Order: sequence, then structure tokens, then C-alpha cells
Amino acid sequence: MAAPEVNRDWMWHPNFSEEHHGTAGLFVQFRKTIVVENRPTDPLRVQITADTRYKLYVNYTLVTTGPVKGDQKLWFYDEIDIQPFLISGKNKIAVQVLRFFYPTKYASSFPRLPVGGLMIRPIDCNKFWHSELQSSASWETAIDPRALLATDLEEDDFLHIYEKHHGIKELEWTHAKVHEFQVATGLRAPWKLSPRMIPPFRSQRLYFTGIHNINSPISEQDWKDALVGPSCVGLDLEANTKHYVELEVDHHTTAFLEFLFRRPEVGGSLIKIKYAESYEDLPPLIPYLRSKGDRRDHSKALYGPHDVSQFRGFESRSRLEHYESEGILEIFAPFHFRTFRFIGLQIDVGPADLYLWDIGISTANYPLDTRASFNVKTSSGDDDKITKKLWETSIRTLSNCMHDCYEDCPFYEQLQYCMDMRSSALFTYYASGDDRLARQALIQIHNSFDASVGLTASRSPCHQLQIIPNFSLYWICAIFDHYTFFGDKAFIRQFVAVIDGIFEFFNSRIDPDLGLTSANYPAGMWDFTDWTEEWRPHGIPPAAERTGFSTYTNALYAYTLKNASVLLRALGRSSLAEEYAARANAVVKAIREHCFDGNFFTDGLAKPAHVEDDYSVTSQVFAALCGAATGSQISYILAQSLASSSSAFPSDYFNNSGQQITAKKFVQPSLAMSFYTLRALSLSQPNNLYDSYFQPFFTPWRAQLALNLTTWEEDAVSQRSDCHAWGSSPIYEFLAEVAGVQPAEPGWAVVRFRPRLVLFGQVEAKVPVGKWGVVCVKWNTEESSGNVSVSLNREKMDTNTSEIEIPLLVELPSVSIEVAWGGKALRFVVKGEKMVESVRDSNSESAVEFAEDDPW
Repeated sequence: MAAPEVNRDWMWHPNFSEEHHGTAGLFVQFRKTIVVENRPTDPLRVQITADTRYKLYVNYTLVTTGPVKGDQKLWFYDEIDIQPFLISGKNKIAVQVLRFFYPTKYASSFPRLPVGGLMIRPIDCNKFWHSELQSSASWETAIDPRALLATDLEEDDFLHIYEKHHGIKELEWTHAKVHEFQVATGLRAPWKLSPRMIPPFRSQRLYFTGIHNINSPISEQDWKDALVGPSCVGLDLEANTKHYVELEVDHHTTAFLEFLFRRPEVGGSLIKIKYAESYEDLPPLIPYLRSKGDRRDHSKALYGPHDVSQFRGFESRSRLEHYESEGILEIFAPFHFRTFRFIGLQIDVGPADLYLWDIGISTANYPLDTRASFNVKTSSGDDDKITKKLWETSIRTLSNCMHDCYEDCPFYEQLQYCMDMRSSALFTYYASGDDRLARQALIQIHNSFDASVGLTASRSPCHQLQIIPNFSLYWICAIFDHYTFFGDKAFIRQFVAVIDGIFEFFNSRIDPDLGLTSANYPAGMWDFTDWTEEWRPHGIPPAAERTGFSTYTNALYAYTLKNASVLLRALGRSSLAEEYAARANAVVKAIREHCFDGNFFTDGLAKPAHVEDDYSVTSQVFAALCGAATGSQISYILAQSLASSSSAFPSDYFNNSGQQITAKKFVQPSLAMSFYTLRALSLSQPNNLYDSYFQPFFTPWRAQLALNLTTWEEDAVSQRSDCHAWGSSPIYEFLAEVAGVQPAEPGWAVVRFRPRLVLFGQVEAKVPVGKWGVVCVKWNTEESSGNVSVSLNREKMDTNTSEIEIPLLVELPSVSIEVAWGGKALRFVVKGEKMVESVRDSNSESAVEFAEDDPW
């Protein structure tokens, strides 16, 4: 049968217009009733998507929400079996679509195409169900005139998801109009459809744990009985009264909410729900500069965006048929999930009494299955509470920044930035071994490449294009990481052309005299480096702007070239790999010649450097990472620069001639750079610099715990957001560096075990290692002798891997051993700098010997 020349899979409201003011978009409702004598017994699968977002209800049950954020290069659909939700008799199907207007800058976190639409496409079903379910004029549709999406909230520059519901105007239903798109002669519908690449959200019921600052004629105990904890006793609110309470959950949360009230006799009552991450003083600049201390200091105020909903009562005849109880209850359920730790709830009761039935909280997160663990024991055998909190807070922060994509911060932006994504993906690999969200992210950023510019977008998917040149380099580094952990050559091969295009952007800007790539970018590009007080307002070192050259950018460029060289060599592209390595070496040489003052690396060119303004830890860090600093020089520049502004870091290092130099002020890195600072410290020689700095390095994290944060803040300078995954560095450090489990060859083809035994006396850790399963690490230090008993065990993925031997590279003090490890318990005893004992199995012929006893 010939392929159709017209695509009719999409439908829309025939009179929808995007010429509206005061709202970022509109809600469009769809409904249909299908009558069947017998409930179907076979699966009934439909493919569904919408531009921009949708919720599908079948017989008053929310079946699914979607789609995953896409763009013009890749638009996702969901495939759902609705058979379990169908019944004999009348089946009511409803779809709620949120359409953000295309011509506006609003809701930049939500890409959309110029045409709105809903697609429902049944597959593998009989003619009856196909004709009833598919997009067609038999569906009814209505634009909701009562709901607007606020564009005037001070706290909301990116999302515009907050709703204003006013009035009792009825919905006007009409027949849907089917879009017709020519698909012959190489044309197609605007959306390039793809099945979703990641699993749906995971959800669990959550309850309020505290209530504060009550201003209500109703007693505090009655409010607690009604809203705190799992019990639901309800609450009567008399007509013409006003109530305000502040509600708390245990920790920073992303969740869908439902506010359930008994439907009042008449409308007019109003609820306003304010969402906040913390209590705080009046912000100096909303939303970008905050003044926060103890996040649970109830004497301060809540600042954040809000929803407003007016009750319609029985005067309103319109029922959306999303809930079976709509005739009895009036429910306000914000369409998009909300981010909060505290909620300010204001209820202005109108002329009729209200009855507050319940407030439902259903968490919403990417289903991160944390297979890793890290636990430190004290000398008394108890869990070390601070280390446990560092681990749990890091996992929670990462999880709350994982939804449709990796997000910079769920409260404000929900945007997937290349730099943020790289570290978040690495943390995910160690926490769970899951790369599905990372694969999607790498593809989406790849698709944002603009050939006319030579760079990817700094963030993707996004409705507003933004270019930060350095972020394209972080995307390449993220590809390198994926290859390191998964060894998937077929996957990374698709990115080679864009990688080369990005490098050409930087290569084309190499100054012929200096050999450095220029930082003088065209208008519209942002040369962001880091969020520091000294580099306000845009995070750019003054030296880079003044001299036109950034040490950081050149070092990051060389570092990325070296990583890409490894990738290209793995793909058999040795010529291009050698070219990248040669370019990197040339840039490194130029950095040494022009950005080094003889002791330290300056932020720009060294000759005109300003002593007070042109030195940062970040420049020393990336000089080490790219190879511009080597050997003992790494230890020297890091120790001096980190100690310059912090008493937490010891400094007894001198220059290569043994002379103490005049102290300089070095701009200290933010949390955003913590991962890279620690990578540079891990390169230092002697290697104990990392060990010496490990505990003081995490002082800012412990300080956040003392201020009652439950997720890591974006940065200490602006304190804008209380949840940003680049602060989850403890995940990587605890597993890769402390427990010492790392991929020695791509895809964990060889597992390296190089623990840092001096950091903690007793450790138990689990680390996912690809197809091999989970490696379990354990050690205990004897106080009397100082001996360290180190053990390795393994949890298999399945029975098929139970007998497979793992190529294992063991690196303990003064000892490096390779062994084919079948998974039996390994035990070593280490004293001082030497391995003094290894317990062996008499049947083993390996260089490393298996334990006869099982220390587990």
C-alpha cells in the first residue's frame, strides 16, 4: 500500500490564537466518550504527544504526563497501554494540554514549535478502537478561559508555570480540527517524532511535617491535625474569614500538588499558594541575590512565586472529568510539578463556608536507582553522621535536579546546561550506573549545534538560544566521560563531526603571535567562567576582558582536545587524534609562555597582570588539568592559591628554589568548580595533597548542613537557589577517590582499585561497575597497630555474570597488582607504606591472593 501523502495525526482547537497578553500560554482541553459493551482484553496501545505538554486521563485516572522536553530536532512521544483503565459501558477519555505561546520569550525552559497540537495515534488495534481514539474531528475541545499562566512574578524569569484561575466562565466545547501536513516529496510534519528515551517519573506520597506562623481564627492544633502527617481529618473554614499558614516538608522537594476542598455552595473564595526553598531576609535583588542563613529560621519570611485559584462552587457547570469526585470536591491541581520546602498558604473564604479536605503531595523525579552507598564508621562503631548527611544530601540534590533532563536548578530554571550536565552525569554513573538521561542529554546538546556559529547552545532544550563558548567544550568532555564509563563507540561516533566543528571555532581564533585562542567573542556570546564575588555581575575574570585572552578558556580547550584525542583514537581516527593532541600541546606551550608569571598562572596574559585582580584558583586548576603545570608545580600552585584566602587550607609550600614568595590574593572557586578543583588536587605530587585538603575542602558543605539545608545551594555568593547538582561532588569523591574504584579502561573493561586509606579509619562502600555488577569495598584500621585490613567483594548483576572474571588493577601503597578476579572475597593487610600481608586461597595462581575467610 502506498504511503500517505498527508499526515493527519495531529489535532487542535480550530480557534486557538496566540495573540493574548498577560499569559505565557493557555490550557486546551480535549474529551471523548467511547461506549463499548465489553471491556477489551488485549493491550490497547496509543502513541501520544502534544505541543507543549499534556496530561492523559482515562475514566478519571491520570494515566500519564508528557512529553519529555524536545525541540525541532527531536520531539518525543509516549506509548501507553490504556486497556487496564477501560471499563464496559461508557469510557471517558480526557486530555489537558498546556500550550506555551511560540512568539514570546516566556517559558524559556519549555521548547515548542510554531504550531500547537495534540497527537493521538493508536497502534496494533482493531478498526473500531483505531477510529475512536485517533486524532479526529470527533474529539471535542475547549480553551479554558479561566486559567492564565503568570508572566509578572518577580521570582519567575524562566518557567512561567504558575497559574491564575479566576471567574466562573463556562468552557465552550467544539469539534477539534485536524492538522494536515504534506509528507510527500521530502516534506513532513513540524515535529520530528521519536519514542521517549527515559523512563517516566517516580512518585511517592509525601506529607507535611511542620506548620508555622499561623494567622487564623482556627487553633494551631486544629491546623496540625488537618495538615501535618498522614492523617486527614479535614478543617471547617467559616464564611468571610481569612487564614494564613506556612507549611513545611522534611526536605527540598519536587512534587505535584492537589488542594482538595468540598465544593462550596457559591464561588468567590480564594487560595494563594506561595512556594519557597527557605526562610530568608528581604532579598537585595529578587530573584538573583539573596540573604539567607538558617533555612528553618521561622522568624524570617518566605519569598517565592505563587499560584492563585478562585473557587467556582456549584455555580460552575463545567466539569473536566479528570476526577470522579469533581461533583463533590473542588480541586486545584497545578499542571506542572512544583519545587518547594516551604509553602505559604493563604485562604480568603468568601460568602460560603469552605471545608478543606486535604492537600496531596506526590513527589516527581527521574527514577534514580541508587545502587551505590558510602558509609564511614566512628571508632565506637557508629555511623559517622556528618559523612552520612553529605552522602544523602548529595543524592537528594542530584535527584531533585533530574526530571525531563538534567536541570541546573528545579526552583528557577529547569534548564540543561552543558557544564552542569557533565558533572551531574558523572555523579549519576557512580550513584546508579544509569546512562539513559545522559545519553538523551548528549544527543539534545548535539542537536543544538549551529553551523553558522560553530558551537552548540550552552543549554538545550530551550526556547531561547544562549551561547557560552566554553560550554561546548564541557559537552565534548561529557562525551569522553560516557565513553570512559560505557565504552560505547557506536554511540559516540555520531558526535565526531560536531566535535570537530567546535574545535574549529576555537582553532580559528588562535592568535598567530601568541598561539592562544582569543576571548574577544562576537556580541551575543557570554564568556562565563565562574560565580565569584570578584567577577560580578557576569562571572568573567577582569583579566580576560582586559587582555582579550583567558587562561581558563585556553586551558579548558587544551584539556578537551586531549580528551577528544582519546575518543578519536578509540574510533580508529588516528590522524585526527594526533592533530588534536598536537593542537593541545601547542596551546599548553603558549599558556606557559604567556600566562605564567614564573610562579603562578594569571587569569589573562601575564605581562600586564594586575596583582590584586588577575589571579584565581581556577586558572591554577585548569593549568594542572591541561598539563601546563606538571609534577611538584601542581602541588605548589594549588596549595598556595587555595590557602591565600582560607585558613581552612594549610600552606607550607615554597617555590622551586625553596623561597617563600610574596602572598597574593587568589579568587576562590565556587561550588560550580569544586569537581575540577578536586580533580587537580588528585593530580598533585606528592599525592597526599588531595588527602590533606580533603576534609577542609568540604567545610562549605558542612556549613550548609549547619544552616539546615537539605540540598546543596547553587553558590555561596548569590544564594539564589538551594538546590543545584554541581554541589553533589561528594558522590564522586567518596566512590572514585576515597573508595578508589575507577574504570581503568573504557566501559570498566579493567577495574582500578586505588583507595585512599588514610582519609577514614573504617569505610564501607558499594560502587556500580558496569556489566560486572557492584564492587563492595570495606576497610578497618586497627588503632593499636595502624594496620589496615582492606576487603573487596562483589554483588553480581545476574547469574550470567556470576562466573565471569573481572580484570582488576589493585593499587595499594607501594604495590600495584593485576588480577583476574572471579568475585570471591579479596583481603589485604596494609601497614604504613607497605603491604605486609595478603591472605591467599591455596588453589589460586593469581598475583593477588584470595581470602580463605570471608570478611563480609
